[in-house]
Amino acid sequence: MINPKTTATPAGERELLIEREFAAPRELVFKAWTERDRLMQWWGPPTWPIDYCTVDLRVGGAWHYRMRGPAGEEGWGKGVYREIMPSSRLVYSDYFSDEDGTEIPPEAIAEIDFVDRGGTTLVRNKTIFASGEHRQQVLGMGVVEGMSETMDRLDEHLAAVVAG
Repeated sequence: MINPKTTATPAGERELLIEREFAAPRELVFKAWTERDRLMQWWGPPTWPIDYCTVDLRVGGAWHYRMRGPAGEEGWGKGVYREIMPSSRLVYSDYFSDEDGTEIPPEAIAEIDFVDRGGTTLVRNKTIFASGEHRQQVLGMGVVEGMSETMDRLDEHLAAVVAG
């Protein structure tokens, strides 16, 4: 189910924009997206959380993770950082991968902007797919629902950190 706090908008033939506002400062939200220990607490829908994650936060570095499903299934992903603007923007090549980090084409480009709204932060997550067919394939896999649930988990994580 998609939380109404999360909006998902297909933009053009190859793009998908997912947005959500969080009641946390931009620096904290950025850290949640870029620090391994924080990612381990919220990335993935509740039924497919990550149980393995590495982060090499530098242009050309990567984050590599494994999501584990309810019956023990594995889904590997990898992002190779293209642009890092601390607290404001991340751009990475997004792939499915294997456990060794070998990228499985096609590539998608994730552009994540962290917009300071005076105490809250708007996250704009635009994904540019290799083709319209690739976008449709990923939409068919439930990416919108999964990202909405993932954003719910991020919201819970940030609320707990802010509450101290």
